[in-house]
Amino acid sequence: MRLKQYITIGVCTALLIIVYLFANTIKPFKNSTKEPSKAMADEGSFHFEEYLTQLNTEINKDTLTIINQLLPSLTDEKIIDSIGLLYAEMNHPEATAYYQNKLAIQKNNARYWSLAGEKGYLAGILSGKNEELRTYLFNLAIEAFKKATELSPQNDSFKVKLATCYMDGTPDVMSGVSILREVVARDSNNVEAQFTLGRYGIVSGQFDKSIIRLEKVISLQPSNADAYLLIAEAYEKTGDIDKAIRALEKGKSLVQDANFKKEIADYITQLKQKNK
Repeated sequence: MRLKQYITIGVCTALLIIVYLFANTIKPFKNSTKEPSKAMADEGSFHFEEYLTQLNTEINKDTLTIINQLLPSLTDEKIIDSIGLLYAEMNHPEATAYYQNKLAIQKNNARYWSLAGEKGYLAGILSGKNEELRTYLFNLAIEAFKKATELSPQNDSFKVKLATCYMDGTPDVMSGVSILREVVARDSNNVEAQFTLGRYGIVSGQFDKSIIRLEKVISLQPSNADAYLLIAEAYEKTGDIDKAIRALEKGKSLVQDANFKKEIADYITQLKQKNK
């Protein structure tokens, strides 16, 4: 059920990911069926420009013509958005991330770097089994959030997003955890950091710690549906089915999507039968 995907994806671009995964207008991202050439993978590096050249041979020619007409105006944010949308509609968010990063390099301010990080993270999550591409995209996102943090060191949201990239996209999970712990040490009421630590607690099997974090989130944001859905998973894993059901009921009452409500209701029914 979608609840499980709430656990496995990060928080920084959750709404965008849900659009890609569940909206009817955009199909799930599919990798090219062709193998990257040797030039694309030299000693562990990934040559995205060559990957993009290959990708452009496979997309709709009329769309490619429009993109080529827009490319001379890469300093214009609206043009970058248009190019990004065209690639996203063709199920290639990795190209969207690439061009957003180019804009961030030119503008060099925290907002643009943060946008580049979000697009890179999203594309990395959706990159499927292409490990070289996935690594490239998460590295792109990490460097973007590092830049955003350097330019706006007081913005803890950028730090949380940087930590999420480490935790969801690299083997260096503890770097992300360390960043989050530093954030909550300064501000224990930082909902974004507490939520992300709570989610990671579930992923890593530290359910008791996850419950503490998510209870904190709920105390600060009683209408946070995501927190109720996640803590329900933690309660279930610790064997407290009654609390899991109550959390799911609360989460269901806060969710707007009718299909998702039904999905949660079906899961509640399963838990009740399991708890008889």
